[in-house]
Amino acid sequence: MVLGFNEAFIPAIVAGHKIHTIRAGYRWQAGDVAQFCARARQPDQYEFWPPLPILSIQNVELTATSLRVDGRLLGPTEVLALAQADGFATTAELLGFFADQPSPFLGQLVHWTTKRY
Repeated sequence: MVLGFNEAFIPAIVAGHKIHTIRAGYRWQAGDVAQFCARARQPDQYEFWPPLPILSIQNVELTATSLRVDGRLLGPTEVLALAQADGFATTAELLGFFADQPSPFLGQLVHWTTKRY
């Protein structure tokens, strides 16, 4: 399955700093094979990383002030760690990225490493 990324995230993925991604909805399942693509569903779509299996999925609920993973409210230190592992420098950057989404934002944390929250 195509896992599309903004090209700004590619260096962090390739360097191993971005180790998961947050996606709307509930379409991903552990065992799916992700094709890491930029410009997804465009004529110039391209794969920038080899396909990898999705190792696990965690449900997320994100508001302007909180983040829950599998129903558990994360503390500020955990939210910052998740934000950084998702390619953001700060919690504010993560929250800002999702600011235009309906609140609460409901979706999945898609893992291609063994990291869990």
